[in-house]
Amino acid sequence: MPHCVKRTHALRLTRWRAILYAWVLVLLSGNVLAVTGVGAASRAAGELPSINEAHALRLAEGAVGRVVPDFELRDRNGKPVRLGSYRGKPLLVSFIYTGCFEICPTQTRTLYEAVKGLDNMLGENEFNVISIGFNQPFDDPNAMRAFASQHRIKHRNWEFLSPKPNEVEALTRAFGFSWVATPAGFDHVLGVTVVDSEGRIHSQVLGDVVRAERLGTPLRRLLLYEEPQAMFSTVNHLIERVRILCTVYDARTGEYRYDWKLILQMVSGLLFFLTMFIWLFGEWRRQRHQRYKTGSPCPTTVHAVSGKRV
Repeated sequence: MPHCVKRTHALRLTRWRAILYAWVLVLLSGNVLAVTGVGAASRAAGELPSINEAHALRLAEGAVGRVVPDFELRDRNGKPVRLGSYRGKPLLVSFIYTGCFEICPTQTRTLYEAVKGLDNMLGENEFNVISIGFNQPFDDPNAMRAFASQHRIKHRNWEFLSPKPNEVEALTRAFGFSWVATPAGFDHVLGVTVVDSEGRIHSQVLGDVVRAERLGTPLRRLLLYEEPQAMFSTVNHLIERVRILCTVYDARTGEYRYDWKLILQMVSGLLFFLTMFIWLFGEWRRQRHQRYKTGSPCPTTVHAVSGKRV
């Protein structure tokens, strides 16, 4: 199974145990197995619903280039938040459900470490992060707040949001996020969606381990080359872009650090051009001064009345 699609079991059952559990329920009740989750859909006994992986990947990639609709969600305090309010900066979007005991917590903590590494490269105010709870109505603001607190996610530009239950389908479809309710939780795509400053999906970084290097590549591209030129309108923005250029990913630490070799090369280049400019300017002034010293004397003038030379 590809790393970008993983089966998450709230009860942490293996496949054969889940099948056995389903048959026991059938024998005891004579009814089909009820699948807990969004919609609480019923399925025949013994069936374990799962994602069509190839189709899920096509949906995720097919969402690239799409402008995200301005859905209204609620933050951890129950206050309304519109997705449109995040425009102006790149946005990282992760879908989770709070009832997951293993995969979603691991994915969220891994993303947290990646975000802290990205802060070193981009600056902590250059992008935003949101985690969206898709298992409604269970992933309400209280559940999202408890999830963030339990896993110690503390970042001033990271929010945990709850969509309206009747908008979950449309919201996940807009992001190209696939999920299927199962007897023990959900099958769902793992990864992070990168949205640009204009609210358009730029790329999908799929996989159960999303490190700073994989997220840093599209974010660097957005901030350095693909964002509106207005971002370079101030000296501070220009300095920030130069600082981003001077960072490199360190595979040993999993974080970005300053590339001092590149910085020295840039400083050396600037000093060279500055030296050449000063030398050329000095030569121009010297030659100009020499022309005045060795040039012909001032031209004579004729007196306007007498016609004599002066």
